[in-house]
Amino acid sequence: MMEAKIDELIKSVYDKDPDVTGIVIVDESGLCLAMDGDMTEPTAGLVASIASRAETVLSANSNLSANATPVVQIEAESAVITIRRILGVTVGILKENNA
Repeated sequence: MMEAKIDELIKSVYDKDPDVTGIVIVDESGLCLAMDGDMTEPTAGLVASIASRAETVLSANSNLSANATPVVQIEAESAVITIRRILGVTVGILKENNA
């Protein structure tokens, strides 16, 4: 059942943005649940750690809602990685930078 939801999530990301070249999905412990395309398994723990640190930064700011979910973007000349929590998992999305 969980695998079907993960497959749906991966498909929906690719359907929404043709520039996506890779996805990694990570559980709360940093364990890689799924990966596809140009994202690699070693990035799973890093993606989980970045998402966790971003949540810590938000929670330390008393002006923000307790329900605020951070979205982190790492930009390079040729690619952008977007990291966020969705449906109880952390997702890292790699896409070509067409800017």
